[in-house]
Amino acid sequence: EWTSIRVVDFGYGNPFVCQFWALDPDGRAYLYREIYMTGRLVEDHARQIVELSAGERIEATIADHDAEDRATLNAHGVPTIPAKKAISPGIQAVQARLRKAGDNKPRLFIMKNALVEPDAALEAKHYPTCTLEEFPLYVWPQGVDGKPVKEIPVDLHNHGMDCTRYLAMYLDKGRASMQVHRYNPFN
Repeated sequence: EWTSIRVVDFGYGNPFVCQFWALDPDGRAYLYREIYMTGRLVEDHARQIVELSAGERIEATIADHDAEDRATLNAHGVPTIPAKKAISPGIQAVQARLRKAGDNKPRLFIMKNALVEPDAALEAKHYPTCTLEEFPLYVWPQGVDGKPVKEIPVDLHNHGMDCTRYLAMYLDKGRASMQVHRYNPFN
């Protein structure tokens, strides 16, 4: 019965990530399904997204800005809206959702068995195979003094984290102002 939101970060050599989030009546977001896969075409992912979404109420699909990939999703029945990609405000929005609220619970959860299927290529490289495995790897570079430089995190193993950031920005900073629409590359 809860509303679902899908969030996409495109990739081929890097993981393509599609997260499925459910929103409870108290504003908590639950990652209940995730595609995290390398080496597949967007059109193949689109077919799987449509299949996995059957019977669900999808409020929106928020996606990275790649025009061709968004057009491919749209052509296969997955209309998207562009993600708000500001890094620092997005990280702050995720951090706020991870803090315990008045009911002593955070506003963001990841379900244990959310991953649809493991990526053997990522497993063989000992790379993250899902968003949950990215959390401890989401770090800031060190300055010459050895202290973290907290401007922009290291751009590695952050594909699921990018999706999570896009979700938090959508929920906290613009959900009401964004409209779901069919992607038109001529706009």
